[in-house]
Amino acid sequence: MSENIQLTVRASSGPVAEGSVEAEVHLNESNLAPVDKGFGAWSFLIAAFFIEAIVWGFPDAYGIILDGYFNDPRYSAQAHASTVLPLIGPVASGVMMCSGPLIYPLTARYPQHRRTAMWFGLVLCWASLFTASYISKISTLVALQGVLYAIGGSLLYAPCISYLAECPHWKEDSVILIRVKGTAMGGIVLPLAIPRLISAFGVAKALCFISIGIAVVLIPLLPFVKPRIPLSRTSHATPPRNRDWMTDKPFWVVLVINTLIGFAYYLPLIWLPMFASDLNISASQSSLAIALLNGSSLIGRISLGYLSDKLNPWSLALCILFPSSLVTFIIWGLLSKSLAGLICFGIAYGSLAGSWTSLWSGFWRLVAY
Repeated sequence: MSENIQLTVRASSGPVAEGSVEAEVHLNESNLAPVDKGFGAWSFLIAAFFIEAIVWGFPDAYGIILDGYFNDPRYSAQAHASTVLPLIGPVASGVMMCSGPLIYPLTARYPQHRRTAMWFGLVLCWASLFTASYISKISTLVALQGVLYAIGGSLLYAPCISYLAECPHWKEDSVILIRVKGTAMGGIVLPLAIPRLISAFGVAKALCFISIGIAVVLIPLLPFVKPRIPLSRTSHATPPRNRDWMTDKPFWVVLVINTLIGFAYYLPLIWLPMFASDLNISASQSSLAIALLNGSSLIGRISLGYLSDKLNPWSLALCILFPSSLVTFIIWGLLSKSLAGLICFGIAYGSLAGSWTSLWSGFWRLVAY
């Protein structure tokens, strides 16, 4: 209806009254769904919240599954199991993070395929874990859970962010809800649930149940993840972009530091359950430390995100990196001889190191300006 009105105004030979143009703009805007209220807005946010929790929650909880693999001779007895199996979680996270420069431009260039990509991504996530539950060869497990799952997770996650950009007035609060709280929720629930599944059914069947749970949760929710702006208004050729930032030294400094931190951050998430096992701490108890680590990162991200809008991000980076190193060396390396020590380390490390991603926007503002 709005497009017909627009054609009528352009075809008119005489001058167009200012009031009629305002009425047209008002009518065009009123045809869109509300930005921050209504069933469509809230259903989208809830669905995106669960997508974030599931997509990123599995790599964050992989340390629990790794402990199950090492306790099962079918996996631990294979050659190079001690070096190959720990790669699965970091590979999954790394592929999803590094896929952004490829997937986000594609979603912008071909917005009509975003919903199809999400359904395909869900199939890949389900199939990767479901197939892995019947595979015992560790190299195949890396390909399934590390690579294939990450590709599916990227296809699920990227359209959510692109749809979120269509609601600029709600962007800040919704990003906090989806990225911060969703990730934390997945990192809390999955580490607490997975040990019970492994102890009751074994690691293979646990993966099968997790894959089924992902499908059961997300299939009813994906129909609510849809664009607010009609496709005809978003499907246009992408204009040439300014690439001067590629020669900007601060950009590469941030990129290198962020990459190094990415390599280090996941080490406790992967090895903490194994460390607890060597201390004769049960998997269900050690999973509490992982859950608290992921949960405390919620507080750290929100706090540091607020401070990054007020203070220099480089100063904040020093304030969290140096204490994170001390926490790892002292609390984990010297004082974690019991469950209480692991819990203290999880809370301290999650609050500090887990908040690093909240500095990204501050760094990019410096690069942009």
